[in-house]
Amino acid sequence: MSTHNLRNFLRTGLLFTAFSLLAGSVSAQGGGFGPGGFGPGQPPEPARPSKKAPAKVDPNVPETHAASGASDAPLGTGAEPSLPEQPLEVPKALAARIGSDLDLDDLEQGRATTTDRNFYGLYYAEQSGAYSLKLAFPVWMERKQPSRTLAKVEDRASVFGGVYYNRRSHEHADDVLFPLFWNLRNPAEGERTTIVGPFVNRRTRTESDDWLAPLYFTGQRKTGHYTLIPPLLTYTSTNAQGGFNLVGPLFCSWKGGKHCDTRTAQDIDMGVAPFYFYGQNDRSQYELIPPLLHYYGYNDRTGDWTNVWGPYYRAHTETRELFHLLPIYWSITGKDERHTTVLPFFHYGTKGKSSLFVNPLFLTSHGENGENLFATWGYARYRGRTELDMITPLYWDYRDPDTHFSQKLLFPFFLSRQGPRESTTVLFPFFGKSERFGISNQTWITPFFQHTTDLRGWSTNLHPIFYAGRNGNDSHLVIAPFLWDFASPESRSTVGFPFFWRFTDRKETSQLVGNVYYHEKYTSAGSDWQIHVFPAFSYGESPDGHFWNILYGLAGYTREGRRTEMRTLWIPIPLSSGLKQQ
Repeated sequence: MSTHNLRNFLRTGLLFTAFSLLAGSVSAQGGGFGPGGFGPGQPPEPARPSKKAPAKVDPNVPETHAASGASDAPLGTGAEPSLPEQPLEVPKALAARIGSDLDLDDLEQGRATTTDRNFYGLYYAEQSGAYSLKLAFPVWMERKQPSRTLAKVEDRASVFGGVYYNRRSHEHADDVLFPLFWNLRNPAEGERTTIVGPFVNRRTRTESDDWLAPLYFTGQRKTGHYTLIPPLLTYTSTNAQGGFNLVGPLFCSWKGGKHCDTRTAQDIDMGVAPFYFYGQNDRSQYELIPPLLHYYGYNDRTGDWTNVWGPYYRAHTETRELFHLLPIYWSITGKDERHTTVLPFFHYGTKGKSSLFVNPLFLTSHGENGENLFATWGYARYRGRTELDMITPLYWDYRDPDTHFSQKLLFPFFLSRQGPRESTTVLFPFFGKSERFGISNQTWITPFFQHTTDLRGWSTNLHPIFYAGRNGNDSHLVIAPFLWDFASPESRSTVGFPFFWRFTDRKETSQLVGNVYYHEKYTSAGSDWQIHVFPAFSYGESPDGHFWNILYGLAGYTREGRRTEMRTLWIPIPLSSGLKQQ
């Protein structure tokens, strides 16, 4: 059945159901219809395009471009394009269609601006222009309107008893006896769809379908056909590009040509799954037989091919020939090269002047430039641009004559690195010396003593007690845990734990010696200092006054500018109320 005919039938059925529900609603509520259409909230009838006579063509006017969006009007010179006043506004006709494929023009045709309605219990009639609707619930419903394509031809649709549907118009000649029989025709297009139970017969001018669901499906198209027989696991399909055939485990997919034929198809894959697979195109070819562990592939462009039969493996490329008996024997030959492996006994290969021989006991190799490598269990020797002697894992001796660099390791006691930029000697754990010539020098004696010099200064450490050194203008001295001294051009901090503490910078100084605390701060007006002998006495001076206290207020005196104050028994007593000098 065509989608268009089925959609029309569903619309009519829904309309019949809506009228049935509406008739019951009106009977219960005493009627009531909104103006301008059937039922409350009915959207206004969309405006019909006016039919105007085609404009006469002036032969003197040049033909304009036929491309989409072309215009006869000349283009403006430099004017900016203008937008509508409300560019995001959605037209009502478009908003009514969003989210649905319903064709509103096909639902109702020929309506006028006014509608006459008559309602008599279970009978309802409606007339609006050339559109009419009659309903005798629940036995019969009929709708008449002008044809959508031919205005003078009537389009009539009727429903009888809710099971038989009949429609006649220029585009429709439909009969449906739900759900057993469907016969939908479009005489104008020469289309017909007939459904009788599981049988479907469809015909158009270029297509046909015959189905007996779910056993048999077949159809013809303008450029091919299809056939599906589910009980036989059979499916065939062809089109202008190629096709696909499936009969049980047999399959064939091809492009080019009308049939599954290796002589005519340009690209073909076929086989009997999972036993045999074959494919070819204008560039390559392959064959796969899983039960026999067989694969064959060929590339026509490069001439490469691969042939596998179980453990037997043969391959050819532009530069190499490969022959293997997996997993024991491997052989690769090419121009000026040969490689042979017999597991687990040996591997031997040559390429140009280089060669490699490996067996369970040792390895030996010769390079293109005279390099030589010999390695066996626990020992290795290499001679080339660099040199290496190794007795694993204890002794390593590496040399680079080009850079005059050498490194020796006797694990874990001795390490030596000698080169044009550095010299390192370690006799673990007693002695270590590392020098980067002209940059730094570091000496260790046991893990505890360390002395380092570099371009910025020096340091001497006796871990974890003594640390002294200088880095540029900064210096430090630590004798843990009693003395800590850190100095820089900006500040200095000194601690003689636990009796002496001194912290100073460019603006102020704080110092504590036993129970005597001294603090001095430098301001633009002068020095502001004070001294405290805990807890007996304190005294201080500032640019505009001074103070003294005994037991922090048992007796005391303060002068700050013109203001003076004395304390007796920790009670402040003002002596003057003068303002603070500015």
